[in-house]
Amino acid sequence: MSEAENIERVVTALQKVPEKKLLIIELANRVKIINGQLDYAEMLNLAPEINLATKEAEVYGSNTIRMVDALVRVRAKGEK
Repeated sequence: MSEAENIERVVTALQKVPEKKLLIIELANRVKIINGQLDYAEMLNLAPEINLATKEAEVYGSNTIRMVDALVRVRAKGEK
């Protein structure tokens, strides 16, 4: 299989990945900023959601790194 065909397969596969909206982004947009600082009292009230959102973002980031590593290994295998 040619490099162009491999690239097309990866692009096609990536197009099938559903959009992910991370909770941490929603929370960051929801917390007020007062005098250039996050409203810490509000953040304390949201602590359980923030902890969940942080874990979700960590898992998402970890899986993204694993996918990039897999793509690098596929490319390296093809260059042999």
